[in-house]
Amino acid sequence: MKCDVQLEIQTNADLTSWAVGERILSPLFCNAKLTPQKAAIFGDVTAKYGFDVENIEDCKEHWASKAEMRHDGSLSEFNADFNWKRRKIAKSQGYVTFSNTNRRGKKIPARVWFRSQYRKEIDWAGLFVNWCEITAPFAAILHPLVSMDRPKRNDKDVRDYNYEEDVFEQAWSRFLSGTFYCEFRAGELNSMVSGLTNLGWASWFGDDFAKEVNEKAISAAGFPIQKIGNGYLVQVTEDIKDG
Repeated sequence: MKCDVQLEIQTNADLTSWAVGERILSPLFCNAKLTPQKAAIFGDVTAKYGFDVENIEDCKEHWASKAEMRHDGSLSEFNADFNWKRRKIAKSQGYVTFSNTNRRGKKIPARVWFRSQYRKEIDWAGLFVNWCEITAPFAAILHPLVSMDRPKRNDKDVRDYNYEEDVFEQAWSRFLSGTFYCEFRAGELNSMVSGLTNLGWASWFGDDFAKEVNEKAISAAGFPIQKIGNGYLVQVTEDIKDG
């Protein structure tokens, strides 16, 4: 199977301590085909930006680093995102952003995002479950990105979309970028839309979403489902190669 595997976790948990960071990064440094080669804070890793990493300890002092931003004369402090990249096979990149509260007082969830070339010898489901157990997400997704995932293109001008078409296109766009839960505005009335974009090969439902899961019905329909802690792991198939 030639494709990329994409994973995203959304959680309200505090991921800032190095104890948590070490647990998140450890599975990568324990697998020679996932080990990061370069990392950066407050921005993507590029050829000119970032620092080399050889082991997990090289990441410790940079995890959840404090940063400051001035807006309208006020100085605010936040935890800078942590980014990493691998150039060798399996090529991969990822980042962790930390929960914060915006200027309007709304809490922004933390996120773990990871994308890698698919390799059959890597236990993708094991990595996904491990990270979900560490981060206690309210929503998370693991999915192989194959061309058939993309729906038939709508040839209409986006300005001519009706409400349903606008929601459909925006939700699919976010799903293909790895987002499971999202909020956006759509339609002529600029209405707020929020919810889950689509099922991935593996989807994690936690917090309030877990209350909506009907374990018996999903199992009876032939889909693998596990109750893990306070969340549910739902798969489309047993093996990601069949996803």
